Amino acid sequence: MKKYNVVSIGGATRDIVFYTSQGKVISTPKNLIMQKMISFEYGAKLISREVKFATGGGGCNSAVGLSRLGLKVANYVTVGDDTEGEAIIEHLKKEGVDTSFVEIKKNIPTGFSLLVIDEKTKEHVAFLYRGANDYISLKKAITKVNTDWFYMSSLSGKKWQTVSKKVINVLKKKKVKLAWNPGETQLQAGKKGLVNLLKYTSILILNKDESIELVLRVMGKIKGRNNPRILLKIIKKWGPDIFVLTDGRKGAYAYDGEKVYFSRIYDTKVMDTTGAGDCFGSSFLAGMILFDGDIKKAIKLGIQNTASLVMKPGAQNGLLYKKDLKRVLR
Repeated sequence: MKKYNVVSIGGATRDIVFYTSQGKVISTPKNLIMQKMISFEYGAKLISREVKFATGGGGCNSAVGLSRLGLKVANYVTVGDDTEGEAIIEHLKKEGVDTSFVEIKKNIPTGFSLLVIDEKTKEHVAFLYRGANDYISLKKAITKVNTDWFYMSSLSGKKWQTVSKKVINVLKKKKVKLAWNPGETQLQAGKKGLVNLLKYTSILILNKDESIELVLRVMGKIKGRNNPRILLKIIKKWGPDIFVLTDGRKGAYAYDGEKVYFSRIYDTKVMDTTGAGDCFGSSFLAGMILFDGDIKKAIKLGIQNTASLVMKPGAQNGLLYKKDLKRVLR
């Protein structure tokens, strides 16, 4: 059976990206889970100067990012038996991603998202229709997959815990490592719902808001809960070998239990932040693979690739290629 560096597990969507200058960003610092919000006038008609169509979803974004950096990648995603699903599969093939494990569901539409980009801040909100993503099952011989790593992003649907159990079984039986970027559905389960998988997680990736949400669900109000370094040490104790925390435009942290690594972001002209989380997480994993577990280089690659991504529209257009690695290291 074919050998992969990484098998990506997660969502697949067809995206419509809608740009508007009619939104207003509101700061709500007292709400630690939602510290900023985008609002629109009630009943208003929002005008966009441009609209773009693209392939998205955590499973697809991470797979394409890893493939472009020269790794052998396969994708476990679920699409509908429709033109949107076909478009996603063709796009993945063009990007060098093995689609042998893509599941196609009949009579269930492919997942869809509307991404609204605020032209002033370049931040976004996403309206999601999960569609076929809710039915991911990993039926296609996951126990026989020959890979070094799983990269698992957001899972949806009522059976996401069944999918997690299948992943755990493989992690127990084979020398496979897991990099995990949980989604909102997983975070709502709290520590109790995640701890079994956290024990087998080599790299856990969360943003600061997600980290705060998870800690508050378990511990309630704690001193310093808005401090990334405190969050790092709390969540690291729950099981992952390395915990990576991104803090938006302030930078990113990684903690291995002994040392906290930190890198600021690069001063770039931001056009669109869609897919930035998927980009950083998958790039960090790629760095760990390509640079023999060097966390410092991995976090640098994550920062560099994310900086490249946000300079172009969409969740994949700005992703770096293998040929760019020498420049990144320099």
